[in-house]
Amino acid sequence: MDRKIVVVDNPLIKSYLTILRNTRTQPLFFREIMEKIGFYIGFEIAKFMNWRSVEVTTPLGRAKGLTISREVIAVGILGASLPLLYGFVKSMPWAGIGLIAARRIEDHSRGYLDVEIYYTRLPRDLRKKVVVLLDPMLATGLTLKKSVELISRLGASDIIVGSVIASREGLERLSKERKVKAIIVCSVDEKLDKNYFIVPGLGDAGDRALGGTLSHY
Repeated sequence: MDRKIVVVDNPLIKSYLTILRNTRTQPLFFREIMEKIGFYIGFEIAKFMNWRSVEVTTPLGRAKGLTISREVIAVGILGASLPLLYGFVKSMPWAGIGLIAARRIEDHSRGYLDVEIYYTRLPRDLRKKVVVLLDPMLATGLTLKKSVELISRLGASDIIVGSVIASREGLERLSKERKVKAIIVCSVDEKLDKNYFIVPGLGDAGDRALGGTLSHY
């Protein structure tokens, strides 16, 4: 596996993932657990960021410590990423927030699949920022690939991706993106089905987090 891909090996995260996979987990609990994973992913992503040494005054003296050396922007893919994004920014409360909305364009009769980005809320200039791109499901990798291309055009050259479950196909596609510094995932699952959902996966992360099956217009 590519060295830039990190699969989190932690029993607590595995237990959280078990809860998310379970069809009986209701939206409120699903969101809570996804948020907890987002918080933990922040600790893993921090290993790929640059930090600088500082000294602070405590009530009893001086202490050495660390502070982030570059501005961080956390970018979530709407709407499935919202709980994951919220958890991540709790781990790094100084991070700015950006949003990307994308939808699939499918034609199963021709085996055609593409992704259209139809809304963004992003800084105009990302040249001096670390961008953390968050999407709970890395299936085909097309959405994240298109998102990486978009934020690269805005100047981003230091991109870290955080996801919960990935397919091997999606990881292979995304790992080829030169500006992606690291990809953090909690599980790499077996395959994609005919509808491009990860198997065994956890279903549609957006529908399960937000409640009900939604129309996508």
